Amino acid sequence: MIDTPVKVKTSLGLAMDKFTDISPEYGLAEQYAAALDWWRDAGVDCDYVDTPENWLGRAEADAPAPLAAAETKAAEPAPFKPAISPADLPDTLAAFHDWWMAPESPLPRTPAPRIAPRGQAGAALAIIVPMPERDDRDALLSSVQGRFIANIARALSLDPDTIYHASALPSHLTLPDWAELQREGLGTALARHIALAKPQRVILFGSPLPLLLGHDPAAAPDSFSSIEGIPALATFAPDRLLDHPRQRARFWQRLLAWTSA
Repeated sequence: MIDTPVKVKTSLGLAMDKFTDISPEYGLAEQYAAALDWWRDAGVDCDYVDTPENWLGRAEADAPAPLAAAETKAAEPAPFKPAISPADLPDTLAAFHDWWMAPESPLPRTPAPRIAPRGQAGAALAIIVPMPERDDRDALLSSVQGRFIANIARALSLDPDTIYHASALPSHLTLPDWAELQREGLGTALARHIALAKPQRVILFGSPLPLLLGHDPAAAPDSFSSIEGIPALATFAPDRLLDHPRQRARFWQRLLAWTSA
């Protein structure tokens, strides 16, 4: 296989001039293995060159170009559209009452019946409560809370039948999510209702009602003073006032100051 003199530089630094003599009786594989063994015994186990080789550079040059990452763009969510928008609301009080009672209106649906507002436009006073009483069937505020409201009207020298009665929700609802209702546009409907009713004054019974109308929930109730340019007073819901004498007394003091202003 190797029949010419070879000068070999071994790992020991010795020069070797030898002839290899591998009998042809061995096969090619045996001859190749024997040659490797001979060089290994001679101390040659690596290939040396005088010119340095930049293996890393060559590897980078030979490496295939990385595949470009697929550009993915998350689909943008559709803009939020509230269930109730100003464009969908009626522009007369009579039409608003019809819309309020219509089953197909976007107002929240509950198992309880829808109760219509009562009273005439331009009343001296409008009272707004969060929702009808649990027992209301034919008229809004026809039970205990209604009697409380009637007593307030009489104390103000008003006939209870002449004040405008309305609610933020058309039917009784257990534990309503007022923040979500405001997001869905219930406050827009309430503001339109008050604007169409055109009362001289408004009392909001229920802490969620100013929130529906865009009032800062962290602000004091006294800072809520008008709706659509109409003087307004905000207080607790009738059932809470009935259960808490001190809050009821505080409301009465604020009511007297408000009506005398």
